Amino acid sequence: AVAGEGSEMKTDEGDKEEEIRLPDLAEALRLSVKVLNKTMDGTAASSDKMELFSLSLDNEGKCVHKILTAEEAKKVIDEVEAEGASTGDS
Repeated sequence: AVAGEGSEMKTDEGDKEEEIRLPDLAEALRLSVKVLNKTMDGTAASSDKMELFSLSLDNEGKCVHKILTAEEAKKVIDEVEAEGASTGDS
């Protein structure tokens, strides 16, 4: 099954049908930064140490690859750090 950004995908398991909510682009980027933060050896995340990109489908169903600018990456990293500070997650 193919699902678009932020859409819901249905799965069939026997007689039961379950809806799975896919993350939107912003949620997926934040999750990526969280995972990269956990794998980096004691290095603070910054836009000069990690490059972020997205791969999505446009309205015509064509693949679109976008490399985030340093400012866009910094915004995502700052959001993750703010979220971690408010939840006490490191």
